[in-house]
Amino acid sequence: MISDKLFALVLVVLILSGCGVNKEAEVKSIAPKPSTSTVVSPEITEGTSKVTVEDTGKTNVQDSNTLDQFIKKIQPSNEQLQRIFKEDLDLDGKPEYVLAFGLEKGGIDNIFVVREDAGYHIIGKLEDPVMVAHLNTDMKIMKLDQTEQKFIVVYSTSEVDEAEGFSIFTVDHNRISNLNYNYPEATGQGSRKLEDINKDGVFEDVSYYRFQDTQKHTIITYQKFDSTGPEKTKVLYENKNKKFVFPTDPKDIIQNYLEDHYLRNRFFIHLPEMAEFTALSASPKNNFESIIDFSAMDYTGLDLNVKEIAYEANQRVFLVKSSSEEEESNQGLVFTLEKQSGMWKIMSIEMNDKL
Repeated sequence: MISDKLFALVLVVLILSGCGVNKEAEVKSIAPKPSTSTVVSPEITEGTSKVTVEDTGKTNVQDSNTLDQFIKKIQPSNEQLQRIFKEDLDLDGKPEYVLAFGLEKGGIDNIFVVREDAGYHIIGKLEDPVMVAHLNTDMKIMKLDQTEQKFIVVYSTSEVDEAEGFSIFTVDHNRISNLNYNYPEATGQGSRKLEDINKDGVFEDVSYYRFQDTQKHTIITYQKFDSTGPEKTKVLYENKNKKFVFPTDPKDIIQNYLEDHYLRNRFFIHLPEMAEFTALSASPKNNFESIIDFSAMDYTGLDLNVKEIAYEANQRVFLVKSSSEEEESNQGLVFTLEKQSGMWKIMSIEMNDKL
């Protein structure tokens, strides 16, 4: 009996000991995993060697949270965060953040460059160099030549999209500089673009001047993006034929000749077509600007009053004035044209200043 009781006691002890081990194992197996938190951070984009930008998506939770707080601290009143770029702009091994804020979606009113040195801080604000009313609509981080240098490029338009231009900024540690800007401030219309027009890996500052003249000329001037090196010029014909077309009407020949006179003097370009209009032995030395108002050339086109004052079989004479001149005035240019081999040619251009 004693042996039976001893055996039963040992059995109870063993059972109780085994249950203790199993319960500990069970507790360990259902213990919850450490919780993780998710912070929604601003979209951060990096510039690449191309004009396009890419989302990095590599900002960690702690940095994002700190950056979020900093953005809220510096955010201008009533403006929304429009763009964020993270890029090593001065090539010192440490990235900068470029933050763009604006009142409306797509519009950019304030741009800050931020660095993280024992916390985030502003190293500078981009000062808009354009002096006339405009809208800043886009911002990019770009490589503009074959070096590793990166630039901040801000694109601008007018409110009615008749003008477009750009500004280029550099960052050198704590100094932000406007390297170059081009916007049609004088006329309020026209295209100023940043393009690799020669396809050589170096961008140019390209200006497009489109005219409502007889040949629908577009004059293109371009220079290296930092305004160094020679300025070059191209002449395009935006008419239906995409090339020079000799006018058949004598009045159109006079109009075309005076339009080309203006373009030649403004852009210092040679227009071979001017020689086709005349049978003159030399270019006239008259100061046409004292008689003709060329100011409308940049807007609606040259507005002339061309009146025929003499006519013979193969010769016609015209008095040419600006349309703004008084009708009864005889002050103007006298063009004499003669038909040669089926084409009208300018034989002489004289000043007529008789009132």
